[in-house]
Amino acid sequence: MLDLMTLKVLPVVFVIVNMVSLYLIYSFYHLVPLLQNTATYHDGLIQAAVFNGITLMMLLCYVRAVATNPGNIPSKEVDASWEYVPDRDVQQVETKEKKRTGERRHCKWCAKYKPDRCHHCRVCKTCILKMDHHCPWIYNCVGFGNHKYFFLLLLYSAAACNFITLTMIPTVESAVQQNSAFTQMFLVLFAETLSAFLGILITLFFLFHIWLMLQAMTTIEFCEKNTKNQSYGSSVHDRGINGNIRAVLGDWMLLWLLPVSPPVGSGTNFAEDGDPFITRALEPERGRSRRKAGYGAVTSGKRQSKGGRREMFSGYGEDIVCFDARDLKPRSGPLFV
Repeated sequence: MLDLMTLKVLPVVFVIVNMVSLYLIYSFYHLVPLLQNTATYHDGLIQAAVFNGITLMMLLCYVRAVATNPGNIPSKEVDASWEYVPDRDVQQVETKEKKRTGERRHCKWCAKYKPDRCHHCRVCKTCILKMDHHCPWIYNCVGFGNHKYFFLLLLYSAAACNFITLTMIPTVESAVQQNSAFTQMFLVLFAETLSAFLGILITLFFLFHIWLMLQAMTTIEFCEKNTKNQSYGSSVHDRGINGNIRAVLGDWMLLWLLPVSPPVGSGTNFAEDGDPFITRALEPERGRSRRKAGYGAVTSGKRQSKGGRREMFSGYGEDIVCFDARDLKPRSGPLFV
C-alpha cells in the first residue's frame, strides 16, 4: 500500500511523464522529419526554435513554482507581533480582514495572527501568505512568493500544448493517409489528442487566472464571494488594472513574462494608500507612516530642502515624523521598506 507521501508526489510524476512524452513524440515524429526534408527544413527550423523556447520557459517556471516557498507568517524571532497570545498587550498590525466580532483573525493550528489574504493549508500544515490555492500538480501551495511562477507556468503550458496541436495536424494527416506503422500512428495520434485536451483545459484555467488577477482576487477569495453571493468586482485590494497586474507579475513590465523579479514586499501588509507593494513604517510605538502616490509622504506639514522631505502630523497622542525614501539619514528612528 502506498504511503501518503508517495500519493502526494504522484501528480508531479504524472506531469513530468506527460511533459517528457509530448516532447519526445513531437521532436522525433514531427520536427526530425521536417528538418530532414529540404523542402520543409526552414519551417522545421522555426518550429523547433519556438517549441524549444516555450518548453524551456515552461520548465523554468515549473521548477520555480515547485521549489519557491509561497510565503509564511514571520516567526516570533523575526516579528513577535504575529504570535497569538490573547492576554498579551502588543501593538497589532492593522488589517482589513477581521472576524464578525471585529477581532483580529488568528490561526488555531499555527497559533499566529493572520495577515490579510492569509489562510491555513491543511495539506502543507502551515499558513500561506496571500494564499491562492493548494496545487497538487506542483506539490506546493500557490501564494505570495510563487504566484507569478504559477501564472507563467499556465501561460507557457497552454502555449506549448496549443503549439503542438496546431503544428502537428499535417503530421497526423500524413500518418493516417499513408498507413504508417502502428506505433508511429498511435504515438502521433496520442500526442495530438493529449495536447489538444490539455491545451483547452489549461487555456481555460489560464483565462480564469487572468480574470482573477485583473479583479485583484485569489481563487480562495473568489470561492468566498461565490459562497456569500457577493459581487466579484468589489475586491478591497483592487488597485486598478496596472496595479493588479504588478501585484502578481512584479513592478518591471519588461520582466513580466520571465520567471524572475516577483512582486516586492513581505506579503503581510496590503496598504490602502499609495503603492501597494512597498509598505514603509516607523517604529511600532509611533504608528504607521502615511504614503500616497510616489515615494514620499504628501501630508501637509514642513519641508526641508536638505536631506530629503520631512512631514509632520499628529496622531496616536504624539507628533510623528515621516521621511521621504530619499532621506538616507532620518533623525527620529529607523525607516524601512
